[in-house]
Amino acid sequence: MSEYILKNKAATVIVSEFASEIHSFKDNVAGIEYMWQGDAKYWAGRNPTLFPIVGSTWDKKLHIHGKEYAIGNHGFTRHSMFTCVEHTAEHLIMRLKNNSDTEKQFPYAFTMNITYTLIKRTLKIHYEITNDSKSRMPFSFGLHPALNCPLDINKKFEDYYIEMDQPEMIELDNGEKEIRTIIPLNRDLLRKTWIIPKPKSTKVSLTDGRHRVTVHFQGYEWLAFWSPDAPFVCIEPWHGHDDFKKIEVPFEKREGTILLETQHNWETDYAIQID
Repeated sequence: MSEYILKNKAATVIVSEFASEIHSFKDNVAGIEYMWQGDAKYWAGRNPTLFPIVGSTWDKKLHIHGKEYAIGNHGFTRHSMFTCVEHTAEHLIMRLKNNSDTEKQFPYAFTMNITYTLIKRTLKIHYEITNDSKSRMPFSFGLHPALNCPLDINKKFEDYYIEMDQPEMIELDNGEKEIRTIIPLNRDLLRKTWIIPKPKSTKVSLTDGRHRVTVHFQGYEWLAFWSPDAPFVCIEPWHGHDDFKKIEVPFEKREGTILLETQHNWETDYAIQID
């Protein structure tokens, strides 16, 4: 399995061809690793791209034009092999196209390009999805980066907190809600996935007040946080979400579903910044 390295004086990034996952984002000066390194005891992923669905439908199937397509949680991109189409010291483009395996789960032709650009201590990730089919393509999309927590091996998980750039409605330990920008890590909320609909924030940091990793995003309909009693926290901007209850509607009518016309492109991006 091939891995591709992006490097400058400040940082080094490693991206795998499997799922086009970021396997490492390391500070070259301090030696701190910001991306979770993976451990199947907690979770099989690291930072998958969620496509063509975020989460699952209530029956684990996509209902498209009267037919059913069985698909796993968060779709197939997280298990797909990407192809490198361009690579320089600080720039990388990875590509996934439909194939016989994806077509069993999602009956559309598409091209997904993921472009990584390392600028000082910031990794910019740009997505471009093209509908290569002859009909309109419905899909959901999300991000799922797992960030080490603690970042400093001498600290504990509980030493860290989430900091947002805008006030958000937060559920507290006692079940009450309050508007905050600073949120202590709550194992119970993170275990079951904590979701903010229509977030005002465009950046969220995981920090102990000294070291921090910040996820920049804009225009996403939901923002989720997750940690299954593990040494990481996922910060997840989403277009679309899991079925919270039984919903019997065609895939294209699910809340948050994007409808992309034939031969058109859909683009989005986010960035990870280390400090």
